[in-house]
Amino acid sequence: MESDWGSPRFVAEQFHRWYQSNARAIPAPTEIKQREFAFLQFGGKTMFRHIGFPDELTFQRYLKDNGPAHSYHSSSYYQRPEADMAGKGWVGADLVFDIDADHFDLPCQHEHDTWKCKNCDEEGTGKHPEICKCGKAAFEEETWLCERCLQAAKHETQKLLDMLIQDLGFSPAGDLVVNFSGNRGYHVHVRSPRARDLDQSGRREVVDYILGTGLKAEYLGFNLRAKGGRSTLADEGWRGRAGRALYDYIASTPPEEIKALKLGRKITNLIVNERDKALTILEESHPSILLKAVDLSDDEKLMSDLSKLMEIAVKSQAADIDTVVTTDIHRLIRLPNTLHGKTGWQVQTIELDGLPDYDPMTSAIAFRSGEAKVYVRHAPKVRIAGAEYGPYTQEAVTVPMAVALFLLCKKGARIEP
Repeated sequence: MESDWGSPRFVAEQFHRWYQSNARAIPAPTEIKQREFAFLQFGGKTMFRHIGFPDELTFQRYLKDNGPAHSYHSSSYYQRPEADMAGKGWVGADLVFDIDADHFDLPCQHEHDTWKCKNCDEEGTGKHPEICKCGKAAFEEETWLCERCLQAAKHETQKLLDMLIQDLGFSPAGDLVVNFSGNRGYHVHVRSPRARDLDQSGRREVVDYILGTGLKAEYLGFNLRAKGGRSTLADEGWRGRAGRALYDYIASTPPEEIKALKLGRKITNLIVNERDKALTILEESHPSILLKAVDLSDDEKLMSDLSKLMEIAVKSQAADIDTVVTTDIHRLIRLPNTLHGKTGWQVQTIELDGLPDYDPMTSAIAFRSGEAKVYVRHAPKVRIAGAEYGPYTQEAVTVPMAVALFLLCKKGARIEP
């Protein structure tokens, strides 16, 4: 019996068998000769990178022969992809976005994620604090996933796609590719000549737009000196987005939550007790009329209160992306249709119109036959391929291979003889 949690030897054997049967069906990324590839094997801590392939057949043969735990290709295009970084000759790069539920602060994380301080053994659920009570910042983590995590990641991906298409003008048919990451999120690739030549500062500007960085109330139509005009809810870009988000916030937020913001008395009264009036102003008139309806003498306090409301509205519309991934012009990103070594699931490309109904816990399951007996140290309840399994604690169970590999890849179990 393998004593190490995760039984990497067993998992590696299953991955290798899968690649032997499926490698020929994994298409190479576009412009393969200009891409760098990288791979990580089970039990290894060193990534094999600076690899290039001359054609799709050679690429597929590598997958079949090696059965990697993790597979990546560069978002960049290089003159010499096999050279070291200084000698590669950067030509351009796709604009890529990574949306990962691991970066969110979700209530469900307190149900399935735990942490423990390596110094003092303080422990807790959900995301670990930046610094423990003992003053140290070294933690052991155990992170899982659930349908709510994946649904949150999908929601952020849909917000991102809406901005890329509606605001930045990228074509959903020709410029955008969406992949399920194989674990807790989604990757969006923008493959457009308009994005390929962007340097890091240009990509930073795109990130700032997606996050709504630096937006102020006066930029979004709220101006004490304005004399009126039309509603801005139908406007393009952040002016319309923020206005619609503010409308939705006022329409749906319970009075207790609004009062907890500790805004000025008159603006709180307008939003809570004269909600219909506030909504009518936003819907039919210029947003600055909302300021005049308050009739507050302290202009500075009024704009401060409004800025607080707009900050909430902008946050609801911004997409929660990993900013480092998008600004990195040498980024490695997961290869579509390969396996993810932390779940045993498949990285999958999704048609944009199929994203709303896409269910990775069914569609991305790679191992659909066989079963295995595992001893589970700990695992929360999980739904895989339409059936629920767990929770498990210190017990031996015989489960479908897809479930066994998920538990093993998450280091929550080991194979039983």
